[in-house]
Amino acid sequence: MPYQGGPILVIDDDPDLCEILRRTLTHAGYRVVTASDGMEAIRAFELNRPSMLFVDLMMPHLDGEELLRVLGQPRPPVVLITASVRREEVAEKFGVADALEKPFDIEEVKALAKKYVG
Repeated sequence: MPYQGGPILVIDDDPDLCEILRRTLTHAGYRVVTASDGMEAIRAFELNRPSMLFVDLMMPHLDGEELLRVLGQPRPPVVLITASVRREEVAEKFGVADALEKPFDIEEVKALAKKYVG
């Protein structure tokens, strides 16, 4: 698998949310890289070859949907972060592994990382 062993890439324009996810996942033993928007995420993706992505759906400049189109396939498992719609609908619509609804439980974040990264 081309992405195995890479860090988890967290992409969100909310710096507080990025920091919460970074701390949570780092404390759980994962390497984490963050990006504050879709353009920064493309650079981080190319440099780090992440094993998983947490991607905010609504971001300025390049939103989550546009970012996924740019990244193309194959790509590592993606969990979309959304505040507006049900997770099953989001995952199906965007063809991603899962979705995380805001507000979310920290334990759910760790469970998703374990499920998709190990």
